[in-house]
Amino acid sequence: MKKEKMIAVCDSDISYAGRLVEYLRQEAAFPCEIRLYTSAETLLEDPDARSADLVVIAQSQYIAGAAQAGFTNLLMLNESDDFLEEPENVSKFQSISNIAAHIRSRYAAGEEPVSHSIRHGRPMVRIGVYTPVTRCLQTTFSMTLGQLLARRHRVLYMNFEAFSGLDKMLARDFRGSVSDLVYYNECAREKLAGQLEMLTEEAGGMHFLPPMKSFIELRSIKREQWSSLLRTIEKVTEYEYLIMDLTEHTDGLLDLLRTCDRVYTIVRDDTFSRARYFQYEDLLRRMNYEDIRMRTQYCKFPVFREIPAGIEDLTRGELALYIRQNLLQGGEEDLRE
Repeated sequence: MKKEKMIAVCDSDISYAGRLVEYLRQEAAFPCEIRLYTSAETLLEDPDARSADLVVIAQSQYIAGAAQAGFTNLLMLNESDDFLEEPENVSKFQSISNIAAHIRSRYAAGEEPVSHSIRHGRPMVRIGVYTPVTRCLQTTFSMTLGQLLARRHRVLYMNFEAFSGLDKMLARDFRGSVSDLVYYNECAREKLAGQLEMLTEEAGGMHFLPPMKSFIELRSIKREQWSSLLRTIEKVTEYEYLIMDLTEHTDGLLDLLRTCDRVYTIVRDDTFSRARYFQYEDLLRRMNYEDIRMRTQYCKFPVFREIPAGIEDLTRGELALYIRQNLLQGGEEDLRE
């Protein structure tokens, strides 16, 4: 049986250690077990800790007994003002998000190398879905389109909502989030293909990456990081379609839309929806992003009597029929020219 990956955190300051562990589990969404130890003694007594993928330990506890334990991958939380060359260490008295970034980098460094994967198929088609109109079935549309395409093609869906709720709707505990891939892309790119395979979930035949846990985490990712990650995904996978369900919470929204082969924007006829849409178009003109309009297809939905309740059953509804009849070539599951 394959051993579950684990990070051991050891610190006698229970309040501090508890906050760090909670952050790693929730906000940073590490795809492994995080186990807390309150002393060097309890750390050394646990046989599982001996084979932990990474040990994060306070300087006081390292000195108290762990220095001679021979851990192969260790990061020490420096509690003094002294510069230390060994072991690898970071100041304990900085933001938890910075410490988490160091932990992620060190965790990646301790993993087994993953062989490079090079794309052999045709270029990946990027589809962006965005509308300034609220409550218009954007996510339902995006996932329905993805599931229809997935009948014949390899499709990857990415959700950029502040609170997607996908884990609750699917009743699943995701092993991490797309933020893991952002960090691997920067710190250990050769391992990203393996991490992507591990994190990828499936719904209705379509693959998707677990979205960010909160809008705070989502907004912390910069446009350059998104662009780099998408280029890497295209390089190391064989996905034929990438569907991006975009929102204003995404840094570089317009730049991401500009990289899309096609964009779908949902419109409505009511006064408020038209006002929002006209304001969006005015923004594109003023900021010289009018090329986005050239590849945009506007979707005005009829009134749907019923939308499937289950995320994995979206291809059976009226919205799926609308997509087949109006967007897919000849009703077939294909969007390529």
